[in-house]
Amino acid sequence: MKLPIIELNGAILRNLQSGHILQHKGLGTEKATLINDCFTELGITPYVSALIGDHNPLFYPELNNPGMQWFLDEKIARSDPRLTPRPKDLFNQKNVSGSVNTDKTVDDILAFTYLGPKAEIDTISELVSQTVPEALITTYPNHYIGDWEVVIAASDANKGNAINRLLEYLNKDLEINISRTTAFGDSSNDLEMLNTVDHPVAVSNASAEIKASAREIIGHHKDDAVIDYLERAHR
Repeated sequence: MKLPIIELNGAILRNLQSGHILQHKGLGTEKATLINDCFTELGITPYVSALIGDHNPLFYPELNNPGMQWFLDEKIARSDPRLTPRPKDLFNQKNVSGSVNTDKTVDDILAFTYLGPKAEIDTISELVSQTVPEALITTYPNHYIGDWEVVIAASDANKGNAINRLLEYLNKDLEINISRTTAFGDSSNDLEMLNTVDHPVAVSNASAEIKASAREIIGHHKDDAVIDYLERAHR
Protein backbone atom coordinates (compact mmCIF):
# COMPACT_ATOMS: atom_id res chain seq x y z
CA MET A 1 0.00 0.00 0.00
CA LYS A 2 1.47 3.35 -1.06
CA LEU A 3 -0.77 5.56 1.05
CA PRO A 4 -0.09 6.06 4.78
CA ILE A 5 -2.26 4.15 7.23
CA ILE A 6 -3.93 5.07 10.51
CA GLU A 7 -3.17 2.87 13.51
CA LEU A 8 -4.20 2.58 17.15
CA ASN A 9 -7.53 4.38 16.87
CA GLY A 10 -5.90 7.45 15.33
CA ALA A 11 -2.81 7.76 17.54
CA ILE A 12 -0.41 6.86 14.71
CA LEU A 13 -0.05 7.84 11.06
CA ARG A 14 2.47 5.48 9.45
CA ASN A 15 4.15 5.00 6.08
CA LEU A 16 3.39 1.32 5.61
CA GLN A 17 6.09 0.80 2.98
CA SER A 18 8.97 2.11 5.07
CA GLY A 19 7.43 1.51 8.49
CA HIS A 20 8.25 5.09 9.47
CA ILE A 21 5.79 6.83 11.79
CA LEU A 22 4.90 10.14 10.18
CA GLN A 23 2.89 11.55 13.08
CA HIS A 24 1.74 10.41 16.48
CA LYS A 25 -0.48 11.70 19.28
CA GLY A 26 0.62 10.51 22.70
CA LEU A 27 -0.14 11.12 26.35
CA GLY A 28 3.37 12.09 27.37
CA THR A 29 5.11 10.20 30.16
CA GLU A 30 3.96 12.53 32.94
CA LYS A 31 0.23 12.13 32.23
CA ALA A 32 0.71 8.45 31.42
CA THR A 33 2.31 7.87 34.81
CA LEU A 34 -0.63 9.56 36.54
CA ILE A 35 -3.05 7.36 34.61
CA ASN A 36 -1.06 4.25 35.46
CA ASP A 37 -1.22 5.26 39.13
CA CYS A 38 -5.03 5.25 38.84
CA PHE A 39 -4.99 1.66 37.64
CA THR A 40 -2.54 0.70 40.36
CA GLU A 41 -4.75 2.28 43.02
CA LEU A 42 -7.59 0.00 41.91
CA GLY A 43 -5.37 -3.09 41.69
CA ILE A 44 -5.73 -3.23 37.91
CA THR A 45 -2.94 -3.71 35.36
CA PRO A 46 -3.86 -2.70 31.77
CA TYR A 47 -2.29 -3.21 28.39
CA VAL A 48 0.00 -0.30 27.50
CA SER A 49 0.71 0.85 23.93
CA ALA A 50 4.00 2.70 23.75
CA LEU A 51 6.25 4.33 21.19
CA ILE A 52 9.92 3.46 20.76
CA GLY A 53 11.24 5.06 17.58
CA ASP A 54 9.13 3.64 14.76
CA HIS A 55 8.03 0.71 16.89
CA ASN A 56 4.74 0.50 18.78
CA PRO A 57 5.13 -2.21 21.44
CA LEU A 58 1.97 -3.47 23.11
CA PHE A 59 2.97 -4.37 26.64
CA TYR A 60 0.71 -7.08 28.05
CA PRO A 61 0.35 -7.75 31.78
CA GLU A 62 -0.42 -10.84 33.79
CA LEU A 63 -4.01 -11.58 32.84
CA ASN A 64 -6.73 -11.57 35.48
CA ASN A 65 -10.02 -12.07 33.66
CA PRO A 66 -11.51 -13.65 30.50
CA GLY A 67 -11.76 -10.34 28.65
CA MET A 68 -8.07 -9.56 29.05
CA GLN A 69 -7.24 -13.13 27.98
CA TRP A 70 -9.47 -12.81 24.90
CA PHE A 71 -7.67 -9.61 23.91
CA LEU A 72 -4.30 -11.35 24.09
CA ASP A 73 -5.54 -14.46 22.29
CA GLU A 74 -6.82 -12.28 19.43
CA LYS A 75 -3.40 -10.64 19.05
CA ILE A 76 -1.62 -14.00 19.16
CA ALA A 77 -3.99 -15.47 16.55
CA ARG A 78 -3.07 -12.59 14.24
CA SER A 79 0.66 -12.94 15.00
CA ASP A 80 0.75 -9.34 16.22
CA PRO A 81 4.46 -8.39 16.26
CA ARG A 82 3.87 -5.67 18.86
CA LEU A 83 3.21 -8.07 21.73
CA THR A 84 5.78 -7.62 24.49
CA PRO A 85 5.59 -8.81 28.11
CA ARG A 86 5.04 -5.81 30.35
CA PRO A 87 8.08 -5.10 32.56
CA LYS A 88 7.22 -4.73 36.23
CA ASP A 89 9.14 -1.45 36.28
CA LEU A 90 7.61 -0.01 33.11
CA PHE A 91 6.50 3.01 35.12
CA ASN A 92 9.37 3.81 37.43
CA GLN A 93 9.12 7.03 39.42
CA LYS A 94 12.90 7.02 39.93
CA ASN A 95 13.58 7.12 36.20
CA VAL A 96 14.72 10.70 35.59
CA SER A 97 14.28 10.46 31.81
CA GLY A 98 10.49 10.49 32.02
CA SER A 99 9.16 7.99 34.55
CA VAL A 100 9.08 5.15 32.04
CA ASN A 101 11.63 2.38 32.14
CA THR A 102 12.22 -0.47 29.65
CA ASP A 103 15.22 -2.07 27.96
CA LYS A 104 14.89 0.64 25.30
CA THR A 105 13.97 4.26 25.88
CA VAL A 106 10.23 4.82 25.56
CA ASP A 107 9.51 7.97 23.57
CA ASP A 108 5.83 8.20 24.49
CA ILE A 109 2.83 6.33 25.85
CA LEU A 110 -0.02 6.14 23.35
CA ALA A 111 -2.83 4.30 25.12
CA PHE A 112 -4.01 2.14 27.98
CA THR A 113 -6.50 -0.66 27.30
CA TYR A 114 -8.44 -2.71 29.81
CA LEU A 115 -11.32 -5.17 29.50
CA GLY A 116 -13.59 -6.18 32.36
CA PRO A 117 -17.04 -5.87 33.95
CA LYS A 118 -18.88 -2.60 33.36
CA ALA A 119 -18.70 -1.58 37.03
CA GLU A 120 -14.93 -1.92 36.96
CA ILE A 121 -14.67 -0.01 33.69
CA ASP A 122 -16.85 2.79 35.07
CA THR A 123 -14.72 3.05 38.21
CA ILE A 124 -11.41 3.38 36.39
CA SER A 125 -12.93 5.79 33.86
CA GLU A 126 -14.21 8.08 36.61
CA LEU A 127 -10.90 8.04 38.50
CA VAL A 128 -8.85 8.81 35.39
CA SER A 129 -11.22 11.60 34.33
CA GLN A 130 -10.75 13.23 37.73
CA THR A 131 -6.97 12.82 37.66
CA VAL A 132 -6.25 13.67 34.01
CA PRO A 133 -9.37 15.52 32.76
CA GLU A 134 -7.93 16.13 29.30
CA ALA A 135 -7.45 12.43 28.53
CA LEU A 136 -9.68 10.82 25.91
CA ILE A 137 -11.57 8.00 27.64
CA THR A 138 -13.57 5.70 25.38
CA THR A 139 -15.72 2.95 26.89
CA TYR A 140 -17.90 0.53 24.98
CA PRO A 141 -19.36 -2.96 25.22
CA ASN A 142 -17.20 -5.57 23.55
CA HIS A 143 -19.81 -7.57 21.67
CA TYR A 144 -17.32 -10.36 20.96
CA ILE A 145 -17.06 -11.38 24.62
CA GLY A 146 -20.01 -9.70 26.33
CA ASP A 147 -17.76 -7.60 28.55
CA TRP A 148 -16.74 -3.92 28.48
CA GLU A 149 -13.59 -2.20 27.27
CA VAL A 150 -11.93 1.12 28.07
CA VAL A 151 -9.24 2.81 25.99
CA ILE A 152 -7.47 5.85 27.41
CA ALA A 153 -5.43 8.01 25.05
CA ALA A 154 -4.48 11.61 24.26
CA SER A 155 -7.40 13.97 23.72
CA ASP A 156 -6.74 14.31 19.98
CA ALA A 157 -5.92 10.65 19.35
CA ASN A 158 -9.16 9.64 17.69
CA LYS A 159 -9.94 8.34 14.21
CA GLY A 160 -11.73 11.52 13.13
CA ASN A 161 -8.71 13.72 13.81
CA ALA A 162 -6.52 11.09 12.17
CA ILE A 163 -8.60 11.23 8.98
CA ASN A 164 -8.10 14.99 8.83
CA ARG A 165 -4.35 14.66 9.49
CA LEU A 166 -4.10 12.01 6.79
CA LEU A 167 -5.91 14.17 4.23
CA GLU A 168 -3.70 17.15 5.11
CA TYR A 169 -0.56 15.03 4.76
CA LEU A 170 -1.67 13.66 1.39
CA ASN A 171 -2.46 17.15 0.12
CA LYS A 172 0.65 18.95 1.36
CA ASP A 173 3.33 16.27 1.24
CA LEU A 174 2.20 14.03 -1.62
CA GLU A 175 0.09 16.52 -3.58
CA ILE A 176 -2.84 14.11 -3.59
CA ASN A 177 -6.25 15.73 -3.24
CA ILE A 178 -8.97 13.40 -1.95
CA SER A 179 -12.40 14.77 -2.85
CA ARG A 180 -14.60 12.12 -1.20
CA THR A 181 -14.06 9.87 1.81
CA THR A 182 -15.84 6.74 3.04
CA ALA A 183 -15.32 4.95 6.35
CA PHE A 184 -16.73 1.80 7.96
CA GLY A 185 -17.49 1.42 11.65
CA ASP A 186 -18.98 -0.84 14.27
CA SER A 187 -18.08 0.51 17.74
CA SER A 188 -18.17 3.86 19.55
CA ASN A 189 -14.47 4.49 18.91
CA ASP A 190 -15.45 4.84 15.24
CA LEU A 191 -17.93 7.65 15.90
CA GLU A 192 -15.60 10.63 15.30
CA MET A 193 -14.38 9.00 12.10
CA LEU A 194 -17.88 8.46 10.75
CA ASN A 195 -18.80 12.04 11.60
CA THR A 196 -15.74 13.27 9.68
CA VAL A 197 -16.04 11.44 6.35
CA ASP A 198 -18.42 12.18 3.47
CA HIS A 199 -20.04 8.74 3.42
CA PRO A 200 -20.19 6.90 6.78
CA VAL A 201 -21.06 3.20 6.57
CA ALA A 202 -21.98 0.84 9.42
CA VAL A 203 -21.83 -2.94 9.38
CA SER A 204 -24.96 -4.78 10.50
CA ASN A 205 -23.35 -5.83 13.80
CA ALA A 206 -22.54 -2.21 14.71
CA SER A 207 -23.79 -0.54 17.89
CA ALA A 208 -26.99 1.50 17.77
CA GLU A 209 -25.19 4.87 17.93
CA ILE A 210 -22.92 3.90 15.03
CA LYS A 211 -25.89 2.84 12.91
CA ALA A 212 -27.60 6.13 13.73
CA SER A 213 -24.55 8.04 12.42
CA ALA A 214 -24.27 6.04 9.20
CA ARG A 215 -25.76 6.87 5.82
CA GLU A 216 -25.66 3.24 4.81
CA ILE A 217 -25.77 -0.08 6.66
CA ILE A 218 -24.23 -3.13 5.05
CA GLY A 219 -23.83 -6.79 6.06
CA HIS A 220 -22.02 -8.39 8.97
CA HIS A 221 -18.25 -7.90 9.11
CA LYS A 222 -17.76 -11.67 9.49
CA ASP A 223 -19.39 -12.10 6.06
CA ASP A 224 -16.73 -9.86 4.45
CA ALA A 225 -19.30 -7.11 3.94
CA VAL A 226 -16.67 -4.37 3.83
CA ILE A 227 -14.57 -6.19 1.23
CA ASP A 228 -17.65 -6.88 -0.87
CA TYR A 229 -18.63 -3.20 -0.65
CA LEU A 230 -15.18 -2.05 -1.81
CA GLU A 231 -15.07 -4.56 -4.65
CA ARG A 232 -18.48 -3.41 -5.92
CA ALA A 233 -17.46 0.23 -5.64
CA HIS A 234 -14.31 -0.25 -7.74
CA ARG A 235 -15.59 -2.51 -10.49
